[in-house]
Amino acid sequence: MRKAFTLIELLVVIAIIAILAAILFPVFAKAKEAAKKTQGLAQMKQVGTSQHIYLADYDDVLYLYRTNDPNPDYVKCVNAGRTDCNTIFGVQTRPRTFWNQLLRPYTKNDQIFKSPGQTSSWVGEDPTGANQEPPFRSYGGQNSMASNTAIFESDGTGGSMPHTAIADVANTLVIVDASYYNVLPRFDGNLRRFNGLTSWTVPCTSSSRSRYWKNLGNSYLFRWNGAPNEPSDAEAEKLIDQRYSGTLVVIHADSHAKTTPSKKVMWDLRDNPNNSMWDPWKAGMSACP
Repeated sequence: MRKAFTLIELLVVIAIIAILAAILFPVFAKAKEAAKKTQGLAQMKQVGTSQHIYLADYDDVLYLYRTNDPNPDYVKCVNAGRTDCNTIFGVQTRPRTFWNQLLRPYTKNDQIFKSPGQTSSWVGEDPTGANQEPPFRSYGGQNSMASNTAIFESDGTGGSMPHTAIADVANTLVIVDASYYNVLPRFDGNLRRFNGLTSWTVPCTSSSRSRYWKNLGNSYLFRWNGAPNEPSDAEAEKLIDQRYSGTLVVIHADSHAKTTPSKKVMWDLRDNPNNSMWDPWKAGMSACP
Protein backbone atom coordinates (compact mmCIF):
# COMPACT_ATOMS: atom_id res chain seq x y z
CA MET A 1 0.00 0.00 0.00
CA ARG A 2 1.31 3.48 -0.96
CA LYS A 3 2.45 5.53 1.95
CA ALA A 4 0.78 8.96 2.36
CA PHE A 5 2.76 12.18 2.53
CA THR A 6 3.94 13.10 5.96
CA LEU A 7 3.26 16.53 7.41
CA ILE A 8 6.91 17.47 7.00
CA GLU A 9 6.85 16.47 3.33
CA LEU A 10 3.73 18.56 2.74
CA LEU A 11 5.33 21.54 4.46
CA VAL A 12 8.42 21.15 2.28
CA VAL A 13 6.27 21.12 -0.87
CA ILE A 14 4.37 24.21 0.30
CA ALA A 15 7.66 25.96 1.07
CA ILE A 16 9.01 25.15 -2.40
CA ILE A 17 5.84 26.49 -4.02
CA ALA A 18 6.09 29.67 -1.96
CA ILE A 19 9.72 30.14 -2.96
CA LEU A 20 8.91 29.62 -6.64
CA ALA A 21 6.02 32.07 -6.40
CA ALA A 22 8.27 34.66 -4.78
CA ILE A 23 10.73 34.24 -7.63
CA LEU A 24 8.27 34.07 -10.52
CA PHE A 25 5.67 36.70 -9.59
CA PRO A 26 8.13 39.63 -9.91
CA VAL A 27 9.29 38.16 -13.23
CA PHE A 28 5.70 38.03 -14.48
CA ALA A 29 5.11 41.59 -13.25
CA LYS A 30 8.18 42.85 -15.10
CA ALA A 31 7.11 41.00 -18.24
CA LYS A 32 3.67 42.61 -18.02
CA GLU A 33 5.23 46.04 -17.54
CA ALA A 34 7.54 45.47 -20.51
CA ALA A 35 4.56 44.48 -22.65
CA LYS A 36 2.74 47.69 -21.69
CA LYS A 37 5.79 49.77 -22.58
CA THR A 38 6.11 48.02 -25.95
CA GLN A 39 2.43 48.63 -26.68
CA GLY A 40 2.67 52.25 -25.56
CA LEU A 41 5.69 52.83 -27.81
CA ALA A 42 3.85 51.28 -30.77
CA GLN A 43 0.87 53.57 -30.19
CA MET A 44 3.06 56.65 -29.98
CA LYS A 45 4.77 55.62 -33.22
CA GLN A 46 1.34 55.57 -34.86
CA VAL A 47 0.65 59.06 -33.55
CA GLY A 48 4.01 60.19 -34.92
CA THR A 49 3.17 58.69 -38.31
CA SER A 50 -0.21 60.43 -38.27
CA GLN A 51 1.51 63.72 -37.51
CA HIS A 52 3.86 63.16 -40.46
CA ILE A 53 0.91 62.62 -42.83
CA TYR A 54 -0.84 65.69 -41.41
CA LEU A 55 2.22 67.82 -42.17
CA ALA A 56 2.26 66.58 -45.75
CA ASP A 57 -1.37 67.65 -46.15
CA TYR A 58 -0.91 71.07 -44.53
CA ASP A 59 2.24 72.37 -46.23
CA ASP A 60 4.50 71.45 -43.32
CA VAL A 61 2.60 73.59 -40.82
CA LEU A 62 1.89 72.04 -37.42
CA TYR A 63 -1.62 71.71 -36.04
CA LEU A 64 -3.03 73.84 -33.23
CA TYR A 65 -3.18 72.15 -29.87
CA ARG A 66 -6.68 73.50 -29.23
CA THR A 67 -9.30 75.25 -31.33
CA ASN A 68 -12.63 76.92 -30.68
CA ASP A 69 -15.34 74.75 -32.18
CA PRO A 70 -19.10 75.39 -32.38
CA ASN A 71 -19.86 71.66 -32.39
CA PRO A 72 -17.37 69.73 -30.22
CA ASP A 73 -18.11 66.52 -28.34
CA TYR A 74 -19.61 68.42 -25.39
CA VAL A 75 -22.15 70.25 -27.57
CA LYS A 76 -22.99 67.00 -29.33
CA CYS A 77 -23.67 65.47 -25.91
CA VAL A 78 -25.99 68.33 -24.96
CA ASN A 79 -27.78 68.26 -28.31
CA ALA A 80 -28.38 64.55 -27.88
CA GLY A 81 -30.39 65.35 -24.76
CA ARG A 82 -28.19 63.35 -22.42
CA THR A 83 -28.80 64.21 -18.78
CA ASP A 84 -25.31 63.13 -17.77
CA CYS A 85 -23.49 65.67 -19.99
CA ASN A 86 -22.33 67.85 -17.09
CA THR A 87 -21.08 64.82 -15.17
CA ILE A 88 -19.10 63.58 -18.15
CA PHE A 89 -17.78 66.89 -19.43
CA GLY A 90 -18.15 69.36 -16.57
CA VAL A 91 -20.75 72.08 -16.29
CA GLN A 92 -18.22 74.79 -17.26
CA THR A 93 -16.72 72.94 -20.22
CA ARG A 94 -16.11 75.28 -23.14
CA PRO A 95 -16.60 74.37 -26.82
CA ARG A 96 -13.13 73.17 -27.78
CA THR A 97 -11.54 70.68 -30.13
CA PHE A 98 -8.14 69.34 -29.07
CA TRP A 99 -5.04 68.25 -30.98
CA ASN A 100 -5.77 64.52 -30.79
CA GLN A 101 -9.15 65.17 -32.39
CA LEU A 102 -7.48 67.20 -35.15
CA LEU A 103 -5.34 64.13 -35.88
CA ARG A 104 -8.37 61.83 -35.89
CA PRO A 105 -8.65 61.71 -39.72
CA TYR A 106 -5.10 60.33 -39.77
CA THR A 107 -5.09 58.03 -36.75
CA LYS A 108 -8.47 56.46 -37.68
CA ASN A 109 -8.57 54.95 -34.20
CA ASP A 110 -9.07 56.95 -31.01
CA GLN A 111 -7.88 54.03 -28.90
CA ILE A 112 -4.24 54.71 -29.74
CA PHE A 113 -4.58 57.77 -27.50
CA LYS A 114 -5.25 55.55 -24.46
CA SER A 115 -1.90 54.68 -22.94
CA PRO A 116 -1.62 51.18 -21.42
CA GLY A 117 0.56 52.73 -18.70
CA GLN A 118 -2.01 55.33 -17.66
CA THR A 119 -3.96 54.24 -14.58
CA SER A 120 -7.36 55.59 -15.71
CA SER A 121 -7.05 56.38 -19.40
CA TRP A 122 -9.89 57.86 -21.45
CA VAL A 123 -10.30 59.45 -24.85
CA GLY A 124 -13.10 61.69 -26.14
CA GLU A 125 -14.97 61.72 -22.87
CA ASP A 126 -14.40 60.58 -19.31
CA PRO A 127 -17.66 59.11 -17.94
CA THR A 128 -16.35 59.02 -14.37
CA GLY A 129 -14.66 62.41 -14.10
CA ALA A 130 -12.34 60.66 -11.65
CA ASN A 131 -9.71 62.87 -9.99
CA GLN A 132 -10.62 65.86 -12.14
CA GLU A 133 -11.89 69.26 -11.12
CA PRO A 134 -15.45 69.52 -12.51
CA PRO A 135 -14.57 72.16 -15.15
CA PHE A 136 -11.78 69.89 -16.40
CA ARG A 137 -13.80 66.71 -16.86
CA SER A 138 -12.98 65.37 -20.34
CA TYR A 139 -11.07 68.58 -21.01
CA GLY A 140 -8.10 67.99 -23.27
CA GLY A 141 -9.66 65.28 -25.44
CA GLN A 142 -7.66 62.49 -23.77
CA ASN A 143 -5.41 62.01 -20.73
CA SER A 144 -2.47 59.95 -21.95
CA MET A 145 -0.36 62.31 -24.08
CA ALA A 146 0.61 65.98 -24.12
CA SER A 147 1.90 68.41 -26.70
CA ASN A 148 4.92 70.59 -26.01
CA THR A 149 3.39 73.99 -25.18
CA ALA A 150 6.52 75.76 -26.45
CA ILE A 151 5.67 74.57 -29.98
CA PHE A 152 1.92 74.27 -30.39
CA GLU A 153 -0.40 77.27 -30.42
CA SER A 154 -4.13 77.58 -29.83
CA ASP A 155 -6.35 79.63 -32.08
CA GLY A 156 -6.53 83.23 -30.95
CA THR A 157 -2.79 83.30 -30.18
CA GLY A 158 -1.45 83.34 -33.72
CA GLY A 159 -0.87 80.80 -36.43
CA SER A 160 0.63 77.36 -36.10
CA MET A 161 4.38 76.93 -36.08
CA PRO A 162 5.94 75.89 -39.40
CA HIS A 163 7.68 72.55 -39.08
CA THR A 164 10.65 74.04 -40.93
CA ALA A 165 11.15 76.53 -38.07
CA ILE A 166 12.27 73.73 -35.74
CA ALA A 167 16.06 73.82 -35.54
CA ASP A 168 16.73 70.14 -34.84
CA VAL A 169 13.74 67.91 -35.59
CA ALA A 170 15.44 64.74 -34.34
CA ASN A 171 16.10 66.35 -30.96
CA THR A 172 12.87 68.23 -30.32
CA LEU A 173 10.04 66.85 -28.21
CA VAL A 174 6.58 67.41 -29.67
CA ILE A 175 4.43 64.81 -27.85
CA VAL A 176 5.14 62.98 -24.58
CA ASP A 177 3.41 60.62 -22.14
CA ALA A 178 1.35 62.78 -19.79
CA SER A 179 -2.02 63.14 -18.01
CA TYR A 180 -3.04 66.49 -19.52
CA TYR A 181 -3.12 67.56 -23.14
CA ASN A 182 -0.24 70.07 -22.95
CA VAL A 183 2.88 70.24 -20.86
CA LEU A 184 6.08 72.18 -20.20
CA PRO A 185 9.45 71.12 -18.75
CA ARG A 186 10.52 71.63 -15.18
CA PHE A 187 12.23 74.95 -14.56
CA ASP A 188 15.18 75.11 -12.20
CA GLY A 189 14.92 78.09 -9.88
CA ASN A 190 13.47 81.29 -11.30
CA LEU A 191 11.16 81.19 -14.28
CA ARG A 192 12.78 81.82 -17.63
CA ARG A 193 11.52 82.03 -21.17
CA PHE A 194 12.63 80.43 -24.41
CA ASN A 195 14.46 83.05 -26.46
CA GLY A 196 12.58 82.00 -29.57
CA LEU A 197 9.14 82.15 -27.96
CA THR A 198 6.98 85.29 -28.00
CA SER A 199 3.41 83.97 -27.63
CA TRP A 200 1.14 83.51 -24.61
CA THR A 201 2.76 80.16 -23.86
CA VAL A 202 5.78 81.89 -22.36
CA PRO A 203 5.95 80.48 -18.79
CA CYS A 204 6.51 84.01 -17.51
CA THR A 205 2.89 84.92 -18.24
CA SER A 206 1.26 82.42 -15.89
CA SER A 207 2.21 81.10 -12.47
CA SER A 208 0.67 77.70 -13.22
CA ARG A 209 2.83 77.26 -16.34
CA SER A 210 5.88 76.78 -14.14
CA ARG A 211 4.15 73.72 -12.68
CA TYR A 212 2.95 72.13 -15.92
CA TRP A 213 5.74 69.57 -15.61
CA LYS A 214 3.48 67.97 -13.01
CA ASN A 215 1.31 66.75 -15.90
CA LEU A 216 4.07 64.42 -17.14
CA GLY A 217 3.63 60.65 -16.88
CA ASN A 218 0.85 59.68 -14.48
CA SER A 219 1.04 62.93 -12.52
CA TYR A 220 -1.77 65.46 -12.87
CA LEU A 221 -1.54 69.10 -11.85
CA PHE A 222 -5.30 69.74 -11.72
CA ARG A 223 -6.18 66.82 -9.49
CA TRP A 224 -9.52 67.09 -7.73
CA ASN A 225 -9.34 64.34 -5.11
CA GLY A 226 -6.56 64.06 -2.56
CA ALA A 227 -4.97 66.42 -0.08
CA PRO A 228 -3.47 68.67 -1.12
CA ASN A 229 -5.17 68.62 -4.49
CA GLU A 230 -2.05 69.50 -6.45
CA PRO A 231 0.64 66.84 -5.97
CA SER A 232 3.78 67.93 -4.17
CA ASP A 233 7.04 67.92 -6.12
CA ALA A 234 8.09 64.62 -4.54
CA GLU A 235 4.73 62.97 -5.21
CA ALA A 236 4.66 64.26 -8.78
CA GLU A 237 8.09 62.75 -9.43
CA LYS A 238 6.88 59.35 -8.21
CA LEU A 239 3.71 59.55 -10.30
CA ILE A 240 5.69 60.54 -13.39
CA ASP A 241 7.90 57.47 -12.96
CA GLN A 242 4.84 55.22 -12.68
CA ARG A 243 3.99 55.44 -16.38
CA TYR A 244 6.62 52.95 -17.51
CA SER A 245 8.91 52.26 -14.54
CA GLY A 246 10.93 55.44 -14.77
CA THR A 247 10.61 56.02 -18.51
CA LEU A 248 8.33 58.00 -20.81
CA VAL A 249 7.68 57.68 -24.53
CA VAL A 250 8.59 60.79 -26.51
CA ILE A 251 7.60 61.68 -30.08
CA HIS A 252 10.16 63.93 -31.75
CA ALA A 253 9.55 66.51 -34.45
CA ASP A 254 10.82 64.15 -37.15
CA SER A 255 7.94 61.85 -36.06
CA HIS A 256 10.08 59.09 -34.56
CA ALA A 257 9.20 57.86 -31.06
CA LYS A 258 11.38 56.34 -28.37
CA THR A 259 11.41 55.65 -24.64
CA THR A 260 13.40 58.12 -22.58
CA PRO A 261 14.21 58.20 -18.84
CA SER A 262 11.54 60.30 -17.17
CA LYS A 263 14.09 62.31 -15.20
CA LYS A 264 15.84 63.28 -18.43
CA VAL A 265 12.53 64.47 -19.89
CA MET A 266 11.70 66.38 -16.74
CA TRP A 267 15.11 68.01 -16.22
CA ASP A 268 16.42 68.37 -19.77
CA LEU A 269 15.89 72.12 -19.78
CA ARG A 270 18.05 72.47 -16.68
CA ASP A 271 20.74 70.08 -17.90
CA ASN A 272 20.82 71.29 -21.53
CA PRO A 273 19.65 74.91 -21.44
CA ASN A 274 21.06 75.76 -24.88
CA ASN A 275 20.12 72.53 -26.66
CA SER A 276 17.09 71.22 -24.80
CA MET A 277 14.67 68.78 -26.39
CA TRP A 278 11.94 71.16 -25.21
CA ASP A 279 13.33 74.14 -27.15
CA PRO A 280 12.44 74.02 -30.87
CA TRP A 281 14.73 76.96 -31.65
CA LYS A 282 17.76 75.73 -29.68
CA ALA A 283 18.32 79.38 -28.79
CA GLY A 284 18.63 79.07 -25.03
CA MET A 285 16.79 80.80 -22.22
CA SER A 286 16.66 84.27 -20.71
CA ALA A 287 15.20 85.80 -17.56
CA CYS A 288 11.55 86.77 -17.49
CA PRO A 289 11.01 90.50 -18.10
